[in-house]
Amino acid sequence: MRESCASPGCAVGFSQRRPVTIYRGVEGLRRGIDTIMWITWKQRLSELSWPPPFEEKVEIFYQRTLGWQLHIADLLANGGQPFEESFSVQPLRHSGFAVLQICLSYFETIGQYEQKKPTTKTSTEYFREGVRSVFPQLRARHGKDVERLLTRLYKGARCGLYHNSMTMPGIGLGPPSGDVPITYDARTNELAINPESLPRALKNHLEQFRARLLNPGNFDLRQNFERRFNEHNGIV
Repeated sequence: MRESCASPGCAVGFSQRRPVTIYRGVEGLRRGIDTIMWITWKQRLSELSWPPPFEEKVEIFYQRTLGWQLHIADLLANGGQPFEESFSVQPLRHSGFAVLQICLSYFETIGQYEQKKPTTKTSTEYFREGVRSVFPQLRARHGKDVERLLTRLYKGARCGLYHNSMTMPGIGLGPPSGDVPITYDARTNELAINPESLPRALKNHLEQFRARLLNPGNFDLRQNFERRFNEHNGIV
Protein backbone atom coordinates (compact mmCIF):
# COMPACT_ATOMS: atom_id res chain seq x y z
CA MET A 1 0.00 0.00 0.00
CA ARG A 2 1.25 3.46 -0.77
CA GLU A 3 -0.02 7.00 -0.92
CA SER A 4 1.24 10.08 -2.71
CA CYS A 5 2.39 13.08 -0.77
CA ALA A 6 3.20 16.34 -2.57
CA SER A 7 3.55 18.67 0.42
CA PRO A 8 6.92 20.35 1.08
CA GLY A 9 7.24 18.66 4.45
CA CYS A 10 7.03 15.24 2.88
CA ALA A 11 9.74 16.08 0.38
CA VAL A 12 12.47 17.01 2.86
CA GLY A 13 15.59 15.04 2.02
CA PHE A 14 14.05 13.52 -1.07
CA SER A 15 13.57 14.48 -4.69
CA GLN A 16 12.10 17.95 -5.17
CA ARG A 17 11.22 17.17 -8.79
CA ARG A 18 8.04 15.16 -8.25
CA PRO A 19 5.56 14.21 -5.52
CA VAL A 20 7.04 11.86 -2.94
CA THR A 21 5.54 8.40 -2.55
CA ILE A 22 5.17 7.01 0.96
CA TYR A 23 5.43 3.21 1.19
CA ARG A 24 3.85 1.24 4.03
CA GLY A 25 5.70 -1.57 5.79
CA VAL A 26 9.42 -1.98 6.43
CA GLU A 27 10.29 -3.63 3.12
CA GLY A 28 8.07 -1.28 1.19
CA LEU A 29 9.58 1.73 2.92
CA ARG A 30 13.12 0.57 2.14
CA ARG A 31 12.19 -0.06 -1.49
CA GLY A 32 10.46 3.31 -1.73
CA ILE A 33 13.32 5.30 -0.21
CA ASP A 34 15.85 3.61 -2.49
CA THR A 35 13.74 4.71 -5.46
CA ILE A 36 13.26 8.36 -4.54
CA MET A 37 16.24 9.25 -2.34
CA TRP A 38 18.89 11.34 -4.08
CA ILE A 39 22.38 10.39 -2.87
CA THR A 40 23.97 13.22 -4.89
CA TRP A 41 22.52 15.90 -7.17
CA LYS A 42 22.80 13.46 -10.09
CA GLN A 43 22.27 9.97 -8.61
CA ARG A 44 19.53 8.13 -6.75
CA LEU A 45 20.37 5.62 -4.05
CA SER A 46 18.77 2.86 -6.15
CA GLU A 47 21.32 3.49 -8.92
CA LEU A 48 24.30 2.61 -6.68
CA SER A 49 25.66 -0.55 -5.15
CA TRP A 50 25.85 -0.13 -1.38
CA PRO A 51 28.26 0.05 0.27
CA PRO A 52 30.06 1.57 -2.70
CA PRO A 53 33.72 0.95 -3.60
CA PHE A 54 36.30 3.52 -2.57
CA GLU A 55 36.34 5.45 -5.85
CA GLU A 56 32.55 5.76 -5.73
CA LYS A 57 32.73 7.05 -2.15
CA VAL A 58 35.08 9.78 -3.35
CA GLU A 59 32.72 10.66 -6.20
CA ILE A 60 29.70 10.77 -3.89
CA PHE A 61 31.53 13.12 -1.52
CA TYR A 62 32.70 15.26 -4.42
CA GLN A 63 29.30 15.54 -6.14
CA ARG A 64 27.44 16.22 -2.89
CA THR A 65 29.83 18.98 -1.86
CA LEU A 66 29.97 20.51 -5.32
CA GLY A 67 26.34 20.22 -6.39
CA TRP A 68 24.52 20.77 -3.10
CA GLN A 69 26.86 23.29 -1.52
CA LEU A 70 29.68 25.07 -3.36
CA HIS A 71 28.09 25.47 -6.79
CA ILE A 72 24.90 26.78 -5.17
CA ALA A 73 26.96 29.38 -3.31
CA ASP A 74 28.79 30.28 -6.52
CA LEU A 75 25.49 30.80 -8.35
CA LEU A 76 24.22 33.07 -5.58
CA ALA A 77 27.38 35.17 -5.58
CA ASN A 78 28.38 35.19 -9.23
CA GLY A 79 25.52 33.81 -11.28
CA GLY A 80 26.01 31.17 -13.94
CA GLN A 81 24.42 27.97 -15.16
CA PRO A 82 22.76 25.59 -12.68
CA PHE A 83 23.59 21.93 -13.17
CA GLU A 84 21.24 20.12 -15.58
CA GLU A 85 19.71 23.38 -16.80
CA SER A 86 20.02 25.16 -20.14
CA PHE A 87 19.62 28.67 -18.72
CA SER A 88 21.82 30.95 -16.65
CA VAL A 89 20.96 32.89 -13.52
CA GLN A 90 22.10 36.30 -12.38
CA PRO A 91 23.92 36.93 -9.09
CA LEU A 92 21.53 37.53 -6.23
CA ARG A 93 22.01 40.90 -4.56
CA HIS A 94 22.63 40.93 -0.81
CA SER A 95 23.44 37.20 -0.81
CA GLY A 96 26.92 37.63 0.67
CA PHE A 97 26.18 36.43 4.19
CA ALA A 98 24.06 33.56 2.87
CA VAL A 99 27.06 32.54 0.76
CA LEU A 100 29.21 32.49 3.89
CA GLN A 101 26.64 30.37 5.71
CA ILE A 102 26.78 27.84 2.87
CA CYS A 103 30.57 27.83 2.53
CA LEU A 104 32.07 28.03 6.00
CA SER A 105 31.21 24.46 6.97
CA TYR A 106 33.54 23.29 4.20
CA PHE A 107 36.60 23.97 6.35
CA GLU A 108 35.42 21.76 9.20
CA THR A 109 34.45 19.05 6.72
CA ILE A 110 37.92 19.00 5.18
CA GLY A 111 39.50 18.98 8.63
CA GLN A 112 37.46 15.90 9.55
CA TYR A 113 38.07 13.98 6.35
CA GLU A 114 41.80 14.67 6.30
CA GLN A 115 42.24 14.05 10.07
CA LYS A 116 45.87 15.18 9.95
CA LYS A 117 46.23 14.87 13.73
CA PRO A 118 44.82 11.74 15.43
CA THR A 119 44.27 13.78 18.60
CA THR A 120 41.95 16.31 16.94
CA LYS A 121 38.42 15.84 18.29
CA THR A 122 36.66 19.23 18.46
CA SER A 123 34.86 21.26 15.81
CA THR A 124 37.15 24.20 16.60
CA GLU A 125 40.30 22.28 15.73
CA TYR A 126 38.76 20.58 12.71
CA PHE A 127 37.78 24.00 11.40
CA ARG A 128 41.23 25.47 11.98
CA GLU A 129 42.97 22.52 10.35
CA GLY A 130 40.62 22.78 7.39
CA VAL A 131 41.42 26.47 6.86
CA ARG A 132 45.14 25.72 7.05
CA SER A 133 44.72 23.00 4.42
CA VAL A 134 42.59 25.06 2.03
CA PHE A 135 44.58 28.29 2.36
CA PRO A 136 48.19 27.47 3.31
CA GLN A 137 49.12 30.95 2.04
CA LEU A 138 47.66 32.47 5.20
CA ARG A 139 50.56 31.32 7.36
CA ALA A 140 53.15 32.74 4.97
CA ARG A 141 51.25 36.02 4.78
CA HIS A 142 50.39 36.54 8.45
CA GLY A 143 53.07 34.58 10.30
CA LYS A 144 52.33 34.15 13.99
CA ASP A 145 49.17 36.24 13.61
CA VAL A 146 47.57 33.43 11.62
CA GLU A 147 46.40 31.78 14.86
CA ARG A 148 44.52 34.94 15.84
CA LEU A 149 43.06 35.04 12.33
CA LEU A 150 41.81 31.45 12.65
CA THR A 151 40.25 32.18 16.03
CA ARG A 152 38.55 35.27 14.63
CA LEU A 153 37.29 33.38 11.60
CA TYR A 154 35.91 30.53 13.69
CA LYS A 155 34.30 32.51 16.50
CA GLY A 156 33.38 35.67 14.63
CA ALA A 157 32.27 34.29 11.27
CA ARG A 158 31.50 30.58 11.59
CA CYS A 159 29.94 30.63 15.09
CA GLY A 160 28.43 34.06 14.62
CA LEU A 161 26.54 32.99 11.51
CA TYR A 162 25.57 29.49 12.64
CA HIS A 163 24.50 30.41 16.17
CA ASN A 164 23.36 34.04 15.84
CA SER A 165 22.57 34.35 12.11
CA MET A 166 25.08 37.20 11.83
CA THR A 167 28.82 37.66 12.10
CA MET A 168 30.33 39.23 15.21
CA PRO A 169 31.38 42.92 15.21
CA GLY A 170 34.53 43.45 13.17
CA ILE A 171 33.71 40.62 10.74
CA GLY A 172 32.19 41.53 7.39
CA LEU A 173 32.25 41.31 3.61
CA GLY A 174 35.07 42.88 1.64
CA PRO A 175 37.55 42.55 -1.21
CA PRO A 176 39.89 39.54 -1.41
CA SER A 177 43.53 39.72 -0.36
CA GLY A 178 45.42 38.60 -3.46
CA ASP A 179 44.66 34.93 -4.15
CA VAL A 180 42.91 34.41 -0.79
CA PRO A 181 39.29 35.54 -0.22
CA ILE A 182 40.08 36.51 3.38
CA THR A 183 41.53 39.85 4.45
CA TYR A 184 42.79 40.28 8.00
CA ASP A 185 44.14 43.30 9.88
CA ALA A 186 46.10 42.09 12.90
CA ARG A 187 46.27 45.60 14.36
CA THR A 188 42.50 45.90 14.73
CA ASN A 189 41.63 42.17 14.66
CA GLU A 190 39.14 42.93 11.87
CA LEU A 191 38.43 40.40 9.15
CA ALA A 192 36.66 40.59 5.80
CA ILE A 193 35.60 37.73 3.53
CA ASN A 194 34.88 38.08 -0.17
CA PRO A 195 31.70 36.14 -1.03
CA GLU A 196 32.36 36.24 -4.78
CA SER A 197 35.78 34.58 -4.66
CA LEU A 198 35.24 32.24 -1.68
CA PRO A 199 33.02 29.64 -3.43
CA ARG A 200 35.36 29.45 -6.41
CA ALA A 201 38.42 29.04 -4.21
CA LEU A 202 36.69 26.21 -2.37
CA LYS A 203 35.59 24.57 -5.62
CA ASN A 204 39.18 24.66 -6.80
CA HIS A 205 40.34 23.04 -3.55
CA LEU A 206 37.63 20.38 -3.84
CA GLU A 207 38.94 19.41 -7.29
CA GLN A 208 42.45 19.07 -5.89
CA PHE A 209 41.18 17.10 -2.89
CA ARG A 210 39.43 14.60 -5.16
CA ALA A 211 42.61 14.17 -7.23
CA ARG A 212 44.64 13.51 -4.07
CA LEU A 213 42.10 10.93 -2.87
CA LEU A 214 42.23 9.07 -6.17
CA ASN A 215 46.02 8.81 -5.98
CA PRO A 216 46.81 5.39 -4.44
CA GLY A 217 50.06 6.83 -3.09
CA ASN A 218 48.17 8.96 -0.55
CA PHE A 219 47.52 5.97 1.71
CA ASP A 220 46.94 7.79 5.01
CA LEU A 221 44.64 10.38 3.44
CA ARG A 222 42.59 7.69 1.69
CA GLN A 223 42.33 5.66 4.89
CA ASN A 224 41.23 8.68 6.95
CA PHE A 225 38.72 9.72 4.29
CA GLU A 226 37.14 6.28 4.04
CA ARG A 227 36.88 5.90 7.80
CA ARG A 228 35.08 9.26 8.07
CA PHE A 229 32.87 8.60 5.04
CA ASN A 230 31.78 5.26 6.47
CA GLU A 231 31.01 6.88 9.83
CA HIS A 232 28.95 9.64 8.23
CA ASN A 233 27.04 7.27 5.95
CA GLY A 234 26.22 4.45 8.36
CA ILE A 235 28.60 1.94 6.78
CA VAL A 236 29.85 -0.55 9.34
